[in-house]
Amino acid sequence: MFGPNINVSEDTEVMLRELQDRKKKWDKLKMRQPYLSIVTAAILLGVIYMLYRDVLVRSGGNALVILDLLISNKLLCGMLLAGISLFMYTSNRAGETEKAKGKYEDLRIEAVERLEASWLKDVKSEARDQISSFLSNLDDINIRYKN
Repeated sequence: MFGPNINVSEDTEVMLRELQDRKKKWDKLKMRQPYLSIVTAAILLGVIYMLYRDVLVRSGGNALVILDLLISNKLLCGMLLAGISLFMYTSNRAGETEKAKGKYEDLRIEAVERLEASWLKDVKSEARDQISSFLSNLDDINIRYKN
């Protein structure tokens, strides 16, 4: 039985549980994204500052000196590598977040379509009202309307 005293078929219950799981996954990914972006931006700003201060100012515009100073500064090379890696990881996580959002929205729309009922109050509409209220209160999932 899904939720408190909501009598639905087994396939509907599985679909609604999957909807809850997808919402939780999307929320988790969405919550981490700002932190990753801030850390990535901070590291890249640090790299740009160090690159300017330690390499570009000292080199005087000579390309070979720039290359030599860049290679000889292990901290700068490490931070540059970390910044690039973190930027790629953050971009990948942003793509995963969008994919999780798309999967959640698709299943939410399918749940709305599956639970469509008549506008007249009957057993089916009461069950739909109970399901939508339960999901809305528990996980902030909207299945009352599609958009």
